[in-house]
Amino acid sequence: MTPVSYYVRLLQDARVVELRAFKGDRIESGLFDDIQKILDSLRNRARSGWTTYTSLNRPTPREAPNAFGRPALRDGDIAVATRLPFDFDPDRPTGQPSTDRELALAISARDRFVRMMTARGWPAPALGMSGNGAHAVYRVCVENDENWRHAIDVIYRGAKQLLNLQGVKFDTAVRNPGRIWRAYGTLNRKGEATPERPHRRATIAIPASGWHVVTPRQLEHTCHHWRPREAPRRPAAKVVALRDGQGDYRTLDVARWFRAHQHYRRELTGGKHAVLCPWHGEHSERGGHRSTESVIWEAAGGWPTFHCSHAHCEGRTIRDVIGLWGDADSFCSSTWEGCRRA
Repeated sequence: MTPVSYYVRLLQDARVVELRAFKGDRIESGLFDDIQKILDSLRNRARSGWTTYTSLNRPTPREAPNAFGRPALRDGDIAVATRLPFDFDPDRPTGQPSTDRELALAISARDRFVRMMTARGWPAPALGMSGNGAHAVYRVCVENDENWRHAIDVIYRGAKQLLNLQGVKFDTAVRNPGRIWRAYGTLNRKGEATPERPHRRATIAIPASGWHVVTPRQLEHTCHHWRPREAPRRPAAKVVALRDGQGDYRTLDVARWFRAHQHYRRELTGGKHAVLCPWHGEHSERGGHRSTESVIWEAAGGWPTFHCSHAHCEGRTIRDVIGLWGDADSFCSSTWEGCRRA
């Protein structure tokens, strides 16, 4: 059953919602501001075997044609964060659905986290189930700026350290503002279904007491309390070395650069590309050629972006790749003459 009230609230807060649908190698995106069009599109795509996701946050004002065929939203397109999502995924074989026991572990970990945040004075979140893991989705209303991005980094890292989970992954990679999220009410078709590992329909439950916004004061108090628990920063030597580079990294042809190092996989959508992580040899699990666990985004007025979802690479950015390979200047179309800044 489609959770209509969830999508009504999502549209009210975000004003424009992206639907992004996947089927084999095909990816299609559309922007919507009509609730009935959103619900109809989700149902139609589900009937046709597509796997569909939604955006979570409010983009800058833009036209919404209520149809597919529009570019996907990027992190830089988001003006206001309206959701703070937390994802708990059980340890299981790569690419396979969860067993009932594995799913129960994820739900238990999620509920433990919610109790911890309730004790800190946070309001109740919407409680979701992706089909394979568990979600806690909080409402916020915060400008997407550097202060917000720093705050959620502190919150995710602090929560991960405090939870110390066993058998369940607390996914800190879901904090980027352009994140797409499982479309609730649709079937999660990830992996091959078996009697022990079935495909399940994603569900969401809005709190009966009201889905209230986490206030800026509550966010600030949590950040202040958890800031000392942040992971130590990587050695400054890499950053210092970058200041000596001659390239303007805003003009770095990041796709050509990864191709030259034979770490390029394929183009995705919206300036996003799947790549082979430069540190893939250190990963405990290796994704195949179709994997999107490591990605790059082309520059949109700033530096390109690198992200790897493996826990081993948490915190690594494009700066770390530049420091590792050392030849990024050769792939920039212009030189830099100012104060270096990512």
